[in-house]
Amino acid sequence: MTALYDQWQAARQLRQSEVVSRRDQVFTDLERWQADRLAHAVQLRQNLDQLMADLRTNTALWLAQTTVDREAQILPRQQARQDYIQQLQVDTEVLLAHYQADRKLSAAEVRQKLEHDCQVLQNTVSDLRLEIAQELRRVQQQVAEIQAKTAVDLAGYRQEQAMVRAELLPQLTAYVEDLQVQVQVTLKELTAVRQQAAVVNQAQRQSDRQALTDSVDAIFDELADFRHQLQAQRAQLSHVVWGGKVAAQPVATPAARPAVTRPAVTRVTSRPIASSKPAPKAVATAPSKPPVATVPAPATAPATVPATPAAPATVRAAERAVPVATVTAPAAPAAVSTAPVSAPAPETPSLEEVVYNYLHLAQGARLSEIETELGINRFQAVDALRSLVQKDLVIKQDRTYLVQEEAVL
Repeated sequence: MTALYDQWQAARQLRQSEVVSRRDQVFTDLERWQADRLAHAVQLRQNLDQLMADLRTNTALWLAQTTVDREAQILPRQQARQDYIQQLQVDTEVLLAHYQADRKLSAAEVRQKLEHDCQVLQNTVSDLRLEIAQELRRVQQQVAEIQAKTAVDLAGYRQEQAMVRAELLPQLTAYVEDLQVQVQVTLKELTAVRQQAAVVNQAQRQSDRQALTDSVDAIFDELADFRHQLQAQRAQLSHVVWGGKVAAQPVATPAARPAVTRPAVTRVTSRPIASSKPAPKAVATAPSKPPVATVPAPATAPATVPATPAAPATVRAAERAVPVATVTAPAAPAAVSTAPVSAPAPETPSLEEVVYNYLHLAQGARLSEIETELGINRFQAVDALRSLVQKDLVIKQDRTYLVQEEAVL
């Protein structure tokens, strides 16, 4: 081991001596290279300074020579320019003189041509005036003849019109009376048909509403059973999650739904205002809106069951929330009077009847048209239309109010 250590120490000293010798060699080379670079830089700077001095000298000599050459060329160029200007002025004066002479000749020719054209135009205008005067006299004669002929024809036409009027007036009077009778009969038939259709429609609506009420009752019963099941499931989950004794949940019986009163709505058959004699109509009062009954749901079980046992606050909040169901009472079938009614005394139609009759005759109109045609303001028109819409007599489509075909006043 000692021999190996001595051998390693010797090798180490050899390596250190080699490193020192190499370091000295490197430092020596660096110093030599630095000295060479400094010497080269000094030589290069001297060469550059000499080059700059030579350039400055050559530039000064070239500028001096160029200045002398330009000064020598200034006088010949000025003389040549003066000669060119004088020659140009002479040529311009000669050209202007030629142009002036040509313009004078052209002006004389144009003046002569214009005088000739003016004379021709004057002669033409005189001829045209004479022809126009003759044509005007001829037209006046034709107009006088046409007026005389028109007066004769008009007198004959008036006489024929009086004769035709005397012949057709009795026939027209009889036709109008017959047409009024037919209109009255047709209106009575339409009134009876509408009353029958109203009775059938009201019966159908009553049956539909009764079926809807029964389905709603069945849905509420199913909802009560479902809430009871949810309550039991919640109690079971609470026992599984929190432990303790399972409290006996009372059986929640669905609350009795209050009876909904359905007022009878009587509708009156409307007739157009254009009829000459008023047709009999049944008068009855009808409420504007059917009453709305609010049925509270039984407040027994919560509406939400927690999916994980980590949300008891959600369960308590759901227990406090009680849903409320709103049921609209359907209207009772319309009671249509079929008994014969004596001829009523003439009465002033209400604003609703006037608006309804106008919509029936016009087959629909906008709000502005109703105001303009009936001469009422915006508030009166809106109130009447709102009342007719609430009575299901008028519907609104695209800002246009239309009369329902089954609507009966």
